[in-house]
Amino acid sequence: MDRTAKPRFPAISAGFVSLDIFPGLAYINGIEFDRIFIPGRAVEIDATTFATGGSVSNTGMALVKLGIETRLIGRIGQDPYGDILQQIYRRRGKNLADGLRIIPDETTGHTYVIDPKGQERRFLFHPGSNDHFGLEDIGEENLDIAGLFHFGYPTSIKRLSASDGNDLTAIYQHAKQKGLTTSMDTSMPDPTRFSGQADWKNIFRKVLPYTDLFLPSFEEILFMLDRERFERLNRSGDVIAKAEKTLIWDLADQLLEMGAGIVMIKLGYRGLYLRTAKIDRLHQLGRAAPSDLAAWEDLMIYQPSYKVSVAGTTGAGDACIAGLLAAFLRDISPDDAVKAANGAGACCCEKPDAFSGIQSWEQMCDRIDNGWEIVKEI
Repeated sequence: MDRTAKPRFPAISAGFVSLDIFPGLAYINGIEFDRIFIPGRAVEIDATTFATGGSVSNTGMALVKLGIETRLIGRIGQDPYGDILQQIYRRRGKNLADGLRIIPDETTGHTYVIDPKGQERRFLFHPGSNDHFGLEDIGEENLDIAGLFHFGYPTSIKRLSASDGNDLTAIYQHAKQKGLTTSMDTSMPDPTRFSGQADWKNIFRKVLPYTDLFLPSFEEILFMLDRERFERLNRSGDVIAKAEKTLIWDLADQLLEMGAGIVMIKLGYRGLYLRTAKIDRLHQLGRAAPSDLAAWEDLMIYQPSYKVSVAGTTGAGDACIAGLLAAFLRDISPDDAVKAANGAGACCCEKPDAFSGIQSWEQMCDRIDNGWEIVKEI
């Protein structure tokens, strides 16, 4: 790992932003949680904590900690949730909240994270102002100074899932017209709401030709491309554990055929899979393209996870993306880029929130180079 490599361009982290609210449940184990949380019973908890959430915060702040100058762009309401969110950003850097567009009479997106010990997290989220995000929220001056444009969670933004994805495509077309390298991360659609009803195959066929790096999780992309198979695997337990390599490869190839340049499928505790297009598509990667495009052509790379003591998994996928993008902006080789992706995701898991576990680029590179143990393929 090249710990001395310098970033070539600033980045933009745009999209879904929220205030994450963590009720103090860490002292309660999962079995106890199910037993004591019953109708009519009052349960004392530890202090509630607040954190920045959503892709804008999780990926954007991880990029900042990894040494990338990053502009955070999101849409929030003029309300107490928004006030708390801005206060947290300003404590981390005086200009970090400058890219947030504050809309009177709208509510700031917020998420209650229910995370008892030993259980999968549960999320109660209200998208608020995020639902109205569009091209007008980005700002031309931001696109002019950056090399890479990353957008997170369009699947959780009503306007971008609606109208057959035309508003989402317009954002990516405009970023590409400006010469930027473009990146996208998704979130799991809600089967009961607009995101679960959208025709994602059709939307991807429109937007992926303008998306240079597409970075979904396995569960998300399986749901959107093959919902019947997802539901079958989901009924029988851990979807990631049942992810056969041939299925992962097939999903990645479908996304390349739809127009993406580079696909990274996040596999949680099993690591990640990187698949890249032919050279003709890579020539369209934009301002932050690697100097040696041939080294990135037609690759299939599986990278297992690094071993850590897990304190929480909030934001781990977003941190994984930040690791890849931080390497990409430093013109790092593909093999080292996937190590950086898994390294950042693993560091994130060592703390309960999405921010405090992220290390500097130099610290993370040293840890990888010093023989950080990997988890064997499951």
